[in-house]
Amino acid sequence: MRRRLFWTIAGVAAATGLLVLAASIFTSQRAAIGATYRELEVSANEAVSVIHDVTEGRRPTAILDVIRLFDTDDEVNTLFARIRRTAGGSEIGVGVVSADGLVQSDAAVFRRISLEPGTVFAGHTYRTKSESGELVVVTPTNLTLGTLDVTLLVALARPAPIVSLGDQVPGLLVAMAGIALLAGVGARLLSSQLANRLGLLAEASRRVAAGDMKARVPDIGDPDLDQVAAAFNEMAAELEATRDREREFILGVGHDLRTPLTTIGGYAEALEAGRLSDEELARIGDVLGVQSRQLGRLIDDLSTLARLEQAEFSLRSERVDVGAHVSEVVDGFERRATELGVRVSVDAPTGIFLETDPDRLGQIAQNLMENALRHTPEAGSVIVTVGDEDDQVVITVADTGVGITEEDLPHVFDRHFVGRKRSVHEEGTGLGLSIVKGLVDRMNGSVDASSRPGKGTAITVRLSRPRS
Repeated sequence: MRRRLFWTIAGVAAATGLLVLAASIFTSQRAAIGATYRELEVSANEAVSVIHDVTEGRRPTAILDVIRLFDTDDEVNTLFARIRRTAGGSEIGVGVVSADGLVQSDAAVFRRISLEPGTVFAGHTYRTKSESGELVVVTPTNLTLGTLDVTLLVALARPAPIVSLGDQVPGLLVAMAGIALLAGVGARLLSSQLANRLGLLAEASRRVAAGDMKARVPDIGDPDLDQVAAAFNEMAAELEATRDREREFILGVGHDLRTPLTTIGGYAEALEAGRLSDEELARIGDVLGVQSRQLGRLIDDLSTLARLEQAEFSLRSERVDVGAHVSEVVDGFERRATELGVRVSVDAPTGIFLETDPDRLGQIAQNLMENALRHTPEAGSVIVTVGDEDDQVVITVADTGVGITEEDLPHVFDRHFVGRKRSVHEEGTGLGLSIVKGLVDRMNGSVDASSRPGKGTAITVRLSRPRS
């Protein structure tokens, strides 16, 4: 990781150096062009001043003398030498603007540029480029020769400066060497610091992998890494809680298995002894039947939980009168509720229809009833209601049982929570709510629980109708 970080920083530094070089060349080129334009403008303005000196107070034809400066040998030519000096070696051209706004000149520089009528006007220097890429400035000036007003154009041209890459290489090499040195030192320091901080996270990860679920990452001192550490600590805490719940689940299931097996084993020994009356044999047969059914139910519940996690688990959908279906399931618990001394009431009107699996719906209602009876003491009550709310069928089973603590309430649907559930009656496997949760999830519904310790619990299932 340190090596990767080092080369990453070095790569970024190299890329930064190249970008700086490119920006430097671009900026230098633009600065050189701007400086050249400014020099040409100064020279053009000085040339205009010379022309004004030449033509001041002269006859109108003096303008022609100015235009023919290159072909004459008189006094004007001597003065024009001043213009050449001010131009600093730039190409010079002089022209006039005709009445229709067109430029008239025999100078070569005007043939290499394009000036639209009205482009230039006195007092404003015009910058342009020639067809060959030369930098050109055109400075217009108004001259009055006798009664004649003339707009004279002075154009200066010079090749555009080129900033050579070779000129930048020495400075670039020095800059790159400095960047590389700083990058190396920075990468070394950063990688060491990061490795030390990540080492705390790596050590905690190894401890968790080895089974130490209490391992936590201390404060690292970096905001970003502290967020990672906090997420890791949350994960470790959840893993620890899950492991504890799983252990309790195994203990609970083991207890549920051990009790009927112990009973069956004891009666098996009595049967082997062969000294039992017919009345005792009948009683033993009843007990063995009850215990075997209890084992069978536990196995069925564990099998259902396992199938719920498989992708091939499927539902058989048909139109079901939910109220009638739930009432039928609750009626099947009437005898057992009477034996336990628990009063059961049902408010499930018929005519509330839903496209769902009737068998799974019945399994949900059955598990909710078993859970309620299991936790409701004698003289308590269980109330079952079925309603229709906003395209949802709502099934609620409320009891006046022992209730659930605020700490345990979020975990009531967790299969690993079975070992911590407090029940009044030992019947059942304690996996009913976990199965309800799995089935409701498969039906794209929701289930939640509300409870007050010592007052009772209400489980509410909401199954949505598909939108048409």
